[in-house]
Amino acid sequence: MFLNNFMDAVLFDMDGVIVDTMDLHFEAGAKMLSKKGLKITKEELRKHDSRRFNDVYKDFFDSKNDAEIEAMLDEKYRWLKSRTKGIVPIPGFFEFFFKVKGKYPLAIVSSSRKHFVEHILKEIGEQDSFDIIVGGDQVSKGKPDPEGYLKAASLLGVQPEKCLVIEDSINGIISAKKSGAKCVAVTTTYEKNFLLDADLIVNSLTNLTIEKADGLFDA
Repeated sequence: MFLNNFMDAVLFDMDGVIVDTMDLHFEAGAKMLSKKGLKITKEELRKHDSRRFNDVYKDFFDSKNDAEIEAMLDEKYRWLKSRTKGIVPIPGFFEFFFKVKGKYPLAIVSSSRKHFVEHILKEIGEQDSFDIIVGGDQVSKGKPDPEGYLKAASLLGVQPEKCLVIEDSINGIISAKKSGAKCVAVTTTYEKNFLLDADLIVNSLTNLTIEKADGLFDA
């Protein structure tokens, strides 16, 4: 039974919110681009924030060869899966997660592909805990477009304006806010001054309570 509070659902980003994998994504992206002759550091890739790798790839190359992009993505995710075996959640995630698990519909909206999200959830022992997963390969437009969050809300049967989104990235916050949701940003990937468009900023999800979350909707 779900609580009849101000928020009707909780939508989580994954990379940088549930697990500390953002730098691994940047490193993997740099490796893949290097194989195509483009020398770029993971620090430079960080400027592209949480956008899907296939969108970033198209920024650097004129190639429209989808098969080539898919091959690079397959290699990227094989590498990521090998590097994330035994991964544990970011400190603080479980503290908030267990407050909402079983009380609200839950979803993950990630720029990562769905199979990688499922891999991570299996590694942390929560593969059956989310009602909906929307991966970057399940939307036509990735973050900062709101499509992913709008799709998750629709699949959950709730209004996006009644959703709480947990994010860590600039593009993720933009995506959440464009969907109409309330957004809490956690400073795992970026410093607070980069996340000011969020409705609430916390250093750790340990500091987030249901009461604080509900208070965002009482405006």
